Amino acid sequence: MSKKRTTTAKRILIYGDSNVWGANFASKRIRYSDRWVNRLGRALRGRAQVTADGVRGRVAGDFRTDKPDKNGLPAFTTALQKADNFDLIIIALGTNDLQQRFARTLEDIVRNLLEYRNLAGKTPIIYILPPCFDTSDDSGYEFTESSEQLRQKLLQRKKELGNYIELPKLPLSDGLHFSPLGHYQVFKIVREVLKSYI
Repeated sequence: MSKKRTTTAKRILIYGDSNVWGANFASKRIRYSDRWVNRLGRALRGRAQVTADGVRGRVAGDFRTDKPDKNGLPAFTTALQKADNFDLIIIALGTNDLQQRFARTLEDIVRNLLEYRNLAGKTPIIYILPPCFDTSDDSGYEFTESSEQLRQKLLQRKKELGNYIELPKLPLSDGLHFSPLGHYQVFKIVREVLKSYI
C-alpha cells in the first residue's frame, strides 16, 4: 500500500488598507468573491492559505493619535503574535500616509515601510506600492497633486524595499478604490508574482 504524499500549504498574510479590505464608493464593500485577496485564496487553495488583514484608513506608521486603530505598525505586531509562522507577507500600505493632512515626508514613509521587514524577521515580504489614484474630489480632498508628487517620489525609492509590486493604472470604483475589474487585475498580477514563492 503506497503512502499518500502530503504537502504543507504555505501561509500568506496580506496586510493592508481599504483596497485589501475591499472598500467601494459610498462606504460600500466590493462583493466578497470579487475582492482580489479572496480570488487569490481560491486560486491557491491546496497550495497556500491566505489570511487578509485590511483596515480602511490604515497608515503604514504609528503616528495617528486621533485613531490609534488605524496605525499599521502596532497592529502588525499583534498579527504576527497571533500567528507567527507565516511563510510570506504581503504589505499593501502607504497610500493613506500620502494624505496632505498628515504632512508625512518621504523619509517618514520609507522608514515606516522598512520597519515591517525588521518586524517580520526572516519571513520574506513583498510590498505592493501605493497605486495610482485620482487627485480630483473623487478621492477626497486630502489626496491632492502634492499627494501624487509624494507618491512618485516614493516609487523612486522602491528598490530600498527589496521585493515589490508596482501596479499599473487600474480601473477604480471612485477616485481611490479598485473597481471589481481592478480587483481582478490585481489578483492576476499578484498570482503571477507568487509563482516564484509557491
